[in-house]
Amino acid sequence: MRRIGLYIPLIILYLTVFLVLADYFTDGLVDHFGQVLALWVSLISGVLLLVGLGNVARVHLRRIFNRQPGALYSGVLLVSALAVIIAGVVGQVRGAGNSFTDWIYQYIYQPLSTTLFSLLAFLLVATAARALRIGTVESTLLVVGALIVLLGQLAIGPATSNLGQLSQWFQNYPVLGAIRGILIGTALGAIATSLRYLLGVDNQYLR
Repeated sequence: MRRIGLYIPLIILYLTVFLVLADYFTDGLVDHFGQVLALWVSLISGVLLLVGLGNVARVHLRRIFNRQPGALYSGVLLVSALAVIIAGVVGQVRGAGNSFTDWIYQYIYQPLSTTLFSLLAFLLVATAARALRIGTVESTLLVVGALIVLLGQLAIGPATSNLGQLSQWFQNYPVLGAIRGILIGTALGAIATSLRYLLGVDNQYLR
């Protein structure tokens, strides 16, 4: 009986995959099943987000009550999360929509994230300098490409326009080609993993 219960998730999985593919590749066989399934996923994700938020609050409240190291940061985290939730609820009740949360995002979150990434620039420069000392071909190419992009972004005036064009060409062709190659490889890996699971190769718990 327990063995049969293990096959129930697989039956649901195969049925769902068949219906989604039929909805995508056919017309009229299964109407809008993918949209309904996407709505279910959104609802389940919302519930799981609330569960995760409750777990985060429980962990940080325990840290505050026990006066563990980092309790101050836990308090800031909980106050920030509560302020955003209250702003969103008040905005919906007053009919203002997301204006309050948009204000928080634009004038609080975005400046903080910009400051953080600007600080990361110094870390990247230090890492590049350390990689250059290694002396490998890959590290040299990495540093040269980074210098081309950085100097191109700082290019001002007609005297440095060629450097700006070189930086733009570097971003449009080598960098974009590498990014697309990584995305294609990631997509192929996801397809291969899905096929292995659907074909029962990775279902070791059923054996």
